[in-house]
Amino acid sequence: MVNNFYRYTAYVFSSLFHPLLIVLYMLFLFATVNPYLFPYRSGREFGTIVLVVFFTAVAIPVIAVLLMYSTGLIKSLQLPERTDRIGPLMATSIAYLWLFLNIKTHNAIPLVFSCFVLGAIIALFISFFINNFSKISLHAVALGGAFLAFLQLLYSYGRPYTNFIIGDQQILSVHNIVLLAVIVVLIGAVLSSRLYLKAHSPEDIWGGFLVGFASQIIAGFFFF
Repeated sequence: MVNNFYRYTAYVFSSLFHPLLIVLYMLFLFATVNPYLFPYRSGREFGTIVLVVFFTAVAIPVIAVLLMYSTGLIKSLQLPERTDRIGPLMATSIAYLWLFLNIKTHNAIPLVFSCFVLGAIIALFISFFINNFSKISLHAVALGGAFLAFLQLLYSYGRPYTNFIIGDQQILSVHNIVLLAVIVVLIGAVLSSRLYLKAHSPEDIWGGFLVGFASQIIAGFFFF
């Protein structure tokens, strides 16, 4: 019973923080930590930005993976084999590149978010190369990039506190040190889940995290 609970919890963390969802989470995190980064911070305008990011970075790769699965190009949606990852990585890279080309000069998208997307593209290409030799953890790649992007956000654009709207005219103010600690715990929980499910080795996890981290550094050279 206990083992089933742990396994279920590990699947939940792996699913909630799937690599394809990270870019969408980061969009909301950027807008929450410093909403003044976005000229259109609320209403229909920001909703349009969310839809564009969701459709391009999430929906298109998901549809591509489902099509590959239905036609037999990949054996499982879990992508347990390195060969299963080739098509999805290529499709996701193209979708992210399309997203980047559409937002890099858009005045409604902050520079720091465009930099994050470019870092994600670099990470995807590096992951594609490494996938020829090792089953690198794509969860770790995504979270490593997100972690450095969040640190960059706090250092360059953050304020001491982040405000979360939890109801009508109710705001929860959280110190950014606490927010950073929560994110570190979440990252640890997700990556531990991948190890518990035996989806990856520790080397796959650490290697993936470093790839995501380093890719954001490389992207930063093009923007800052």
